[in-house]
Amino acid sequence: MFLTHPEVVSIAETITDWNVIQHFMEPGVVSGEAEDLSEFAGRACYQSFHKPNPATSDTRDYIRNIIEQGHESVLEHGSVSFYITGVSRSFTHELIRHRHLSFSQQSQRFVDESESEFVIPPALAELPQNSPAIKAYKQAVFTAQSAYADIVTELREQGLERKQAREAARAVLPNCQETRIVVTGNHRAWREFLWKRLAPGADAEIREVSNRLLDELYFVAPSMYEDIKEHYDL
Repeated sequence: MFLTHPEVVSIAETITDWNVIQHFMEPGVVSGEAEDLSEFAGRACYQSFHKPNPATSDTRDYIRNIIEQGHESVLEHGSVSFYITGVSRSFTHELIRHRHLSFSQQSQRFVDESESEFVIPPALAELPQNSPAIKAYKQAVFTAQSAYADIVTELREQGLERKQAREAARAVLPNCQETRIVVTGNHRAWREFLWKRLAPGADAEIREVSNRLLDELYFVAPSMYEDIKEHYDL
């Protein structure tokens, strides 16, 4: 039995074609691809490619103003995809409630879970390793994984295919079983997710992962996420 920790890796993001865009609008001095695309989309609505307002002539100032005005639809044109590992099934049960994101998750029917890892909840992770709660947690997941292996073995001996055996045996696996998932979202969807999942009342594990996601998203498009960082003082 192994314990694991969340990892967030950005695997894809929007790339703009400035060979085309520059025919309409000058690029920002310092800005990311998604920020440029959202500015272009916003200016297309009003045909203001000549940037008549000095206060919003810089790309990031333009994006900040868009967010302040609540016109976040232009943020939907850019997207980022993440590969998230070392998270629990409890985490993904919460994650998939955000329907504007897209998901591709590891299958328990096809993947052998007999030697998979487990995610310890943040509250338990703060306890001493010899505490009764930690011992109870480890015993529970060890028992579940052993039962899973026994069930798969017997069903295979009865002639069931691996997929069918794993499909039945997964019923005994706990919510803390590690899973892996690819998640794609546009920047408006990611903002909606972060506002909700960084809140103090959110699930502890999803808050931990959300902090990592925010760091990655802020690196890609600072102007789209700085208000969230400031609000949560991150």
